Amino acid sequence: MRGPLPLLAALSLALTACDDAEDPPPVDAGVHGLESPAPTPAAWLGVADLGDVVLTVGGTLTPPAGAIGALGPTGWALEAVPEGPHLWWVFGLDADHAWACGAGGRVLRRGADGWAAEPTGLPAETVLWGLWGTPGDLWAVGGTDIPGGPRGVVLRSPGDGTWTRVLDPALPLEDPDDEFAGLNLYKVWGTGPDDVHFVGEGGVALHWDGAAFQRRDAATTEILFTIHGQPGGPVLAVGGLTTGVVRRLEGDHFVDDGAPAGPPLNGVFVRPDGSALVTGARGVILERAATGAWRRLRPPTPDTIGDRTLHAVWAGATTWAVGGDLTALREGIIATDRRPVPTWEGP
Repeated sequence: MRGPLPLLAALSLALTACDDAEDPPPVDAGVHGLESPAPTPAAWLGVADLGDVVLTVGGTLTPPAGAIGALGPTGWALEAVPEGPHLWWVFGLDADHAWACGAGGRVLRRGADGWAAEPTGLPAETVLWGLWGTPGDLWAVGGTDIPGGPRGVVLRSPGDGTWTRVLDPALPLEDPDDEFAGLNLYKVWGTGPDDVHFVGEGGVALHWDGAAFQRRDAATTEILFTIHGQPGGPVLAVGGLTTGVVRRLEGDHFVDDGAPAGPPLNGVFVRPDGSALVTGARGVILERAATGAWRRLRPPTPDTIGDRTLHAVWAGATTWAVGGDLTALREGIIATDRRPVPTWEGP
């Protein structure tokens, strides 16, 4: 049986192990133009551009831990959020229908009156690392980085503030006879209520077709952190602990997509034309052309990024890449090709 690693320990191992990796020479990112202002106190772990608002979530290891930043007319500022631990991911339909999830098994919802907690009933040692959905059908996934806590967690909500844990034999639960027993799930993403993808530790990959879960061969036993794609276009899953892994969905299984070797990968965003951006440890940025060809771009502020990780990326009309020091949850990065580059106005 594969033994899961606590997430922060896994990320620390990934950053340490890749120090001696042979990195391919990057190309200039001038056409991409990502720039980052000075680091923020909190690390940033998720980002979503909802059109009328851009949100980034994260936090610190010490109170006040959970943090959400919103882009205003002149720059980024912190939003008021219920007190609690740091947040790992954000998803939204619009400014008044957005959700964030994170440590402590918590889910927050952004409405017209600001952010409010939605009870999940999960124990405090639970971490929800990913969240996605459609109107009336939301999913959150996670597990724990503490021995004895719940693993393979899948929650579902109709969008009314109630969350229910999904229990299904196809999920990586705690059955000792299951090859995926004890594995955490890290991200969920889909194209609609009958096409939802889940990835996690040990190369676990699952699909929900609207009626049942199916397991899919991910062509790896490496950790898969994030999945994203386009309807009828490429669906990419990225991860790795010592070197980056990119897998592309082909039919009912995944194949190696031929990305250049380098540090572990955390974030992926596939554009409608099939091109994509992938981000990860030491500020690595990979760009995938619509043809499937890959190249490595220079990171923003390459002279100062050090061991900081770009944990998530959004590559819409404006590109946002966020991260920081994920071991200590500090020195946050918000990089963008927007001009002028927004400044950070929070503490």
